[in-house]
Amino acid sequence: MAGLGTPSLSATPTITSAKLNWKNYLSWSSSVELWFLGQGYHDHLEQDISTVSDEEKSQWQKLDFQLCAALWQPVEQEVLEILRPYKTCSSFWRKAQDIFANDVQRLFDATQRVTSLEQNNHDMVAYIGKARAAVEELKNFFVADSLEGLNKKLDKFYMVLILRGLHSDFDHVRDQMLAGDQVPSMDSLVT
Repeated sequence: MAGLGTPSLSATPTITSAKLNWKNYLSWSSSVELWFLGQGYHDHLEQDISTVSDEEKSQWQKLDFQLCAALWQPVEQEVLEILRPYKTCSSFWRKAQDIFANDVQRLFDATQRVTSLEQNNHDMVAYIGKARAAVEELKNFFVADSLEGLNKKLDKFYMVLILRGLHSDFDHVRDQMLAGDQVPSMDSLVT
């Protein structure tokens, strides 16, 4: 286990200067993950206490609580109100992924960015950089713990592609679907 030789933090570290809000999850999560990797604490994002041996549980949990408190710092108050009940790094991390990686409007926007990519000048490096960022943001939506979870996310993605293609006369239908928490099935789209 990383960090067991140093069971406590001497001060609250700065994980990232960017505070998590409703628009920057991808860059925020990349910064947080890089910080945890660099400190040797990445296991705290992925594991919970049940995977730790009995001899190491007390120290591991103490460090995890300290890291979680540090993880709360780069989060805007409005978002923190939702995430505050999660007091371990792994539960906080998973909940943030659930909230931000499953947001229907963000999925639509990310899909829109990828499908509308266009090189406007002869700067290939800038175009590839923009394309890579758009693809990485979209890939973030397809993280799943199981094949069933991945299939559900693919179903959402397919519906978003269908909503993108609706005639402009049906913008109100698309907007209504994107405003909801759940992506509808194709059957509910026509009823």
